[in-house]
Amino acid sequence: MKLIKAIKTSKAAEKASTPGKKRSETQDRLIQCAIDILINQGNEALTLDAVAHAAKVSKGGLLYHFPNKEALITGIIQHLIDGFNAAIESELAKEKGDEPGKWLRAYVRATFNSSQLPLALGSSLFAAVSISLNPETAKQIDTQISEWQHKLYNCGLDPVQASIVHLATEGLWATEMFEINAPNQTLRKQILKRLLDMTREAH
Repeated sequence: MKLIKAIKTSKAAEKASTPGKKRSETQDRLIQCAIDILINQGNEALTLDAVAHAAKVSKGGLLYHFPNKEALITGIIQHLIDGFNAAIESELAKEKGDEPGKWLRAYVRATFNSSQLPLALGSSLFAAVSISLNPETAKQIDTQISEWQHKLYNCGLDPVQASIVHLATEGLWATEMFEINAPNQTLRKQILKRLLDMTREAH
């Protein structure tokens, strides 16, 4: 489940920055090229040589920013996490006042919207991370999940009801991500409405 959370994304990721410093245009281009390779060719095609060629930079130029494949994957994950956080903030801006549950509602809507993530990217990145997972990447994912959970349990709602909404949202995202009995669009809209309604009944 940690890896599934790590590969949530949105279009907002394209201009996101890494914590503590702004990524360079070259870093962003390398990451986007790596993502394109994962989508179009799969995990096995994700090599440093392939990314450098696609980004039109030298191998040395790539290694300056990402000294190995694990560092590149860590960069991709942070890029996607930043994008999902940006999507949450965008949805949060639509909430009015200080009604309890506003953060969870933003999280739910951002998660439903993140289903636009191509299946090929999700499955390929899942495989890449599973193979290349290192302590730094694991800590990166754990830290982000802890932040989300802290906000989830401190958004003013009954924690049990909030957890039900959260877990149902994650379950729907996973079924769409891996194309396992995903609901049709009509049912999907009904599920979204019901989950959002539950966040208003949980306090």
